[in-house]
Amino acid sequence: MTSQADDPSSLPPAHQLLLQKQREHLGLLQLRDASKDLLERVEKLAEMNHIMADGGEAIGQVMKNWPHVFGILNLFDKPPGETRADEEAEPIPTLVRIPYTSTEEPGST
Repeated sequence: MTSQADDPSSLPPAHQLLLQKQREHLGLLQLRDASKDLLERVEKLAEMNHIMADGGEAIGQVMKNWPHVFGILNLFDKPPGETRADEEAEPIPTLVRIPYTSTEEPGST
């Protein structure tokens, strides 16, 4: 013995259409929720990629300075006045210390 609710073919056409549209609406709601979750994940991934790109730029700036650091270290490795034939003629940047004094009084903002 089957009830009318179990057998959709025994329902009137208008009611069958209503049940079909309800299932379709439920599927659309689930699709919307899944799309929202996907969008949040992609936005989070984009944010993480921007952080990694900024970190890569910082690492690139540090790596760019290593030849100068090694050049300065090589100055301490050889006696004064001696030059090596295989060295490049690239000038070594001058390091300067500039004293800094604050003009604001402590506690004032």
